Amino acid sequence: MSPVASLSESRASLKDEFKCSARNTGENNMEPRITELETHLKYIRRDMDEVRGDVKAIKHRLAYSAGATAMVLGLVGWIANSRFDQLVALISR
Repeated sequence: MSPVASLSESRASLKDEFKCSARNTGENNMEPRITELETHLKYIRRDMDEVRGDVKAIKHRLAYSAGATAMVLGLVGWIANSRFDQLVALISR
């Protein structure tokens, strides 16, 4: 005989031991921990909603800033184009 128990016997005994210990001590200790985890999850979801709102606001601000920049550059380009002949005349004198 071998002094070491077979794998199937040791697994069966570990499963039985786990079931007994889970029923005896785990049921009472798990409820407050689950409640705490649910509370943390609620706060994480709330924070994620805030982050999503902030990202949307930043996207809108960037879009308006890009539009305003394009308009200003277009206006400057239009002014430079309409006055280009005057600039060339000043430089050539």
